[in-house]
Amino acid sequence: MVSGYVTYMNQSEDIQPTSEYKFTFRQTGSALCSERHFSAPNPEVALQMFQFACRKDEVTADEVGVTVWNRWANRWDEISSEDSAD
Repeated sequence: MVSGYVTYMNQSEDIQPTSEYKFTFRQTGSALCSERHFSAPNPEVALQMFQFACRKDEVTADEVGVTVWNRWANRWDEISSEDSAD
């Protein structure tokens, strides 16, 4: 028989709720718009992920718009500057 112990993680500290963020942007010199989606706990983290992906892919983005998925209303909601400051 194998003996051991089980540890339990405190879920309130380890798991943060995430939202899906959509970045709509136009690449510099292009007329076409593109989208990138990121799951993150807040808009600041999503923005950091977007900026990292742009640097990694060597993409310069113009006219960036950010929305968050509202699963209760089944729609994309705009993020205001007050929301991103929280």
